[in-house]
Amino acid sequence: MKSTKHINFYCVDNDVIDLDFFRENFNPKLNYTLYTFNSVQMFLNKLKTDVKDKSFKIVIIDNIISSRGMNTKTALELISPIKSIDKEIEVIIFADSENIELKATSSNVRPAAFIKKDSQYFVRLYPLISRLISEYELKRKVRSGKRATVFVLIVFLLAVISFFTGFFITDRM
Repeated sequence: MKSTKHINFYCVDNDVIDLDFFRENFNPKLNYTLYTFNSVQMFLNKLKTDVKDKSFKIVIIDNIISSRGMNTKTALELISPIKSIDKEIEVIIFADSENIELKATSSNVRPAAFIKKDSQYFVRLYPLISRLISEYELKRKVRSGKRATVFVLIVFLLAVISFFTGFFITDRM
């Protein structure tokens, strides 16, 4: 995985043991910051405070998140609130089974990927992160290319206008 940009990773799982395992074993060769949360509300609050940070953001969330009391949400239910905070963010869902993709087909907002949460999930996670970074950087290059094109067209248009303005002014004298 190559990227010169800074990446913020947010891992959300109400199982503290799983979070500890993730923190200890997550080590991509990137310039990154890892935030871990065992509370959905704490995660959403942090995401809201980071909204002005233009770093690429990836959320890795467990499929079933329990909040205080019996307020249980699935990761699919959290995608809309996450995307309403930051449209550019990518969401990866850890699932206990591979059948979760069937449930997601009815949703308008989909995660970047589902990864089965087993002993080999880091093997599948790193190439996925690499792909998401490549797609993000490609989108940024396309956007900056469009901006450059618009800038060149404006400069050209201003040059043409000033040429014809000067032509008509000198022609009348």
